[in-house]
Amino acid sequence: MAPRKPDNEHKVNSFRPFGKIASHVDPMVLWTFFGLFIISIILLAFQLDGKEDCTNTDIQLSTRQHSGGKSYTVGEVITFNAVGSDKKRTDYAWEFGDSSARQTGAQVYHAFHKAGSYVVTLKSGKCTWNKEVIVVMPVTATPVSSAADVFPVIEGPSEVFAGRPVTFYNKTASATKWTWRLMQDNAEVHTQSSVTYTFSAPGERTLSLIINGDSAHMVMKSITVFPARAKPADDGDGGAFPAVVPRNDPPPPPPPVEEKPRVPAVSDDEFQYMLTQVVGKQKTAADFAKYLCDNLQARVLLNDNRTDNFAHFCDRIHGKKRVKIQKVNLVKDKNGCVTEIRVIYDKKFWPF
Repeated sequence: MAPRKPDNEHKVNSFRPFGKIASHVDPMVLWTFFGLFIISIILLAFQLDGKEDCTNTDIQLSTRQHSGGKSYTVGEVITFNAVGSDKKRTDYAWEFGDSSARQTGAQVYHAFHKAGSYVVTLKSGKCTWNKEVIVVMPVTATPVSSAADVFPVIEGPSEVFAGRPVTFYNKTASATKWTWRLMQDNAEVHTQSSVTYTFSAPGERTLSLIINGDSAHMVMKSITVFPARAKPADDGDGGAFPAVVPRNDPPPPPPPVEEKPRVPAVSDDEFQYMLTQVVGKQKTAADFAKYLCDNLQARVLLNDNRTDNFAHFCDRIHGKKRVKIQKVNLVKDKNGCVTEIRVIYDKKFWPF
């Protein structure tokens, strides 16, 4: 006979959440599911944190004649502006869809030389913006006013010597604001009526001028820079007395000075554009010989961790359309010869 339970004893039922599920499912499965859920939340938070807002920037086009027009004419200089509320953005890169060189900066100028529809691409960080530009042939019409358009004139020499300062100036009577700039990468902008340059290396330069902010009437001047002249040799007598030359015998002509061949100037952006032509099978390594002073074995530094020689590098990227070159930096010697090329490329599109 079972002993009688005391009157104050009560049956206690403990509550276990998911008790029925846990009795049929291995607890390790539940813990694994819970861990994966936490990891998913963390990864989603990282993705949301690294996402870049691309909605606060837009492309704005304007010219002197077309402040808000839908089409532009061939040869018309268009001002491209990256307009946005994000003041921290400075790394803007422009591609105009007409095989011209890429430009950088929040405001750039460009003119299309053929009629058609072009898609202008603006890139900054992870963001990309596109703008369609319609270019038409100019329509010949009788001007309403008899006053002719005023184009500024760049006063100054077209041929100069390296190492010597040279001054360019403008005398337009109605000019109150000047914008001088050399057409090369990272060139400074000068805003006075005159500007002085001292070119350190021989080559070809292009100087642009805009007055009163009228980019539609921008003018450019080509400048040829020759190697610096050699100093005259000392006559050996200390310069105290000039050499006595017989009256009947003319002085012998000075010995000819052998002039080194001039190396054409090339900017980082121009070199990068020519490398994209190698990718498109339009150029080969031999087309760069004049910039490398015929040294096609020049060193190429790839993404700052690999090296190659230039001829082999061009063979590797020739016709490889997936190659995306993002930046090029050139190292030159005192004669202007390119001795090393630093190439930054997108690893996602590198086929090797």
